[in-house]
Amino acid sequence: MMFQDNNTRHDSDMFSLAMQRRMDMMLQNANKLFSLGWLRKRLWKEFVNLIGETPATEYGNYSRVLLGGYERRFMWEYLSVCQKSISDLKRILENAYDDTDPLKELLEEREELIREFARMPLSKTWECVKNDNHSWRNFARRLPFADFSRKEDITRFFLILDRISVITDILCRKAKEYGLEVDYSSLDTYDVQEQRKQISDEVLIEAIKSVGSFLTTDSTWTAVYCVLRDDYGIQNQSQFERDVQKFGLKKLAKCPDGTVSRTIANNVYLSLSIEDWPSDKKFTKLAAALREAIKAELAK
Repeated sequence: MMFQDNNTRHDSDMFSLAMQRRMDMMLQNANKLFSLGWLRKRLWKEFVNLIGETPATEYGNYSRVLLGGYERRFMWEYLSVCQKSISDLKRILENAYDDTDPLKELLEEREELIREFARMPLSKTWECVKNDNHSWRNFARRLPFADFSRKEDITRFFLILDRISVITDILCRKAKEYGLEVDYSSLDTYDVQEQRKQISDEVLIEAIKSVGSFLTTDSTWTAVYCVLRDDYGIQNQSQFERDVQKFGLKKLAKCPDGTVSRTIANNVYLSLSIEDWPSDKKFTKLAAALREAIKAELAK
């Protein structure tokens, strides 16, 4: 079929199904979970305000100011290792072998680190931390800062979190923010491959059903093909038509052989990227609706 089952589990004999799902969830949402520029900014701003409100004295208990309370400990632990891995990552990027891609190396490392991070008991509920002023505080209060026997675990947690977040920023094309020069051309193909991993025939069929009111003629299937072409790298028009016929969507219009090539020939703009299509065309509206439907299915 159009999309094979790409959700092959790693280490299936080593971890429970729940843990496998947690690792998969974090890998699939890596950019969202570990793009943490907002957190650095919030913590530093609050840290500066905290220090600014503390008078300088010869005998001040500054450890109480810096390390007192769960939120302050979180700020201190996070900021004390912030960007600690930059120099190491810079060496990887600047000293790549001729036949290797340093970005692929970082992608592979991030996957390994995320799998380790997901298995850490301390990372539980990390997915609940978002860009607001409350969720990170709730997370901080759950960490065992008062348990001195967990000090190494806490240090390892923040080191891994920082390294994942910096790698994520680099992969999200923010390398210049760290003073790094990176050639991102190799990521273009990878991005398409990663998007394709997230979708299956089942997801696509459900999304198509939800926009069925648009699929009133054979030619409208061409808009479906163009979404898969632009977003998921599907290029074989004939195979697309054969796969649609196998879907067995009896209540929708047919997609006989030659539908896509004929429709594109009659509507030349369809050969362009969807973003360049006229906004008032029926194909444009169908493509936009299908994209939203796919997102909705993937979010379930």
